Amino acid sequence: MSKILVPVDGSPSSKKAADAAVELAAMSGDEIVALRVIDVENYTGQWEFMRDQVEDELKRDAGEILADIEERGDQKGVKVEKLVRYGDASFEIIAYCKENRDDIRSIMMGSAGRRGIARAFVGSTASRVARQVGAEVPCPVTIVPE
Repeated sequence: MSKILVPVDGSPSSKKAADAAVELAAMSGDEIVALRVIDVENYTGQWEFMRDQVEDELKRDAGEILADIEERGDQKGVKVEKLVRYGDASFEIIAYCKENRDDIRSIMMGSAGRRGIARAFVGSTASRVARQVGAEVPCPVTIVPE
């Protein structure tokens, strides 16, 4: 069974991408892999003493985001696999695609995530994934605008 990878962070853009992926999967018979990447370092920085508390909150948040997508899939008869990975979002998305290259038909993701102004300086996760996937994994990437 082919799968559509949907990296999500709870932003409006990623919710639109998840909705679009569910609609596509309902028509094509594909399954969805909803992937939430947690980068604890991005949130804690030098405040290591807060790491456990922040990680617990990020895990709860991930659970809610993924449950929402699973519910959207259930409404359309689409199977949704929920997955959480840890690290840099673009790296983990690419790594998952490499590990599952035979199953992933495409990636559908939002154009802008939760990082706000920082993405203007370092490049968005979506643009990094789009650049790297073509070079490393033969898989189309659809970037859904806000």
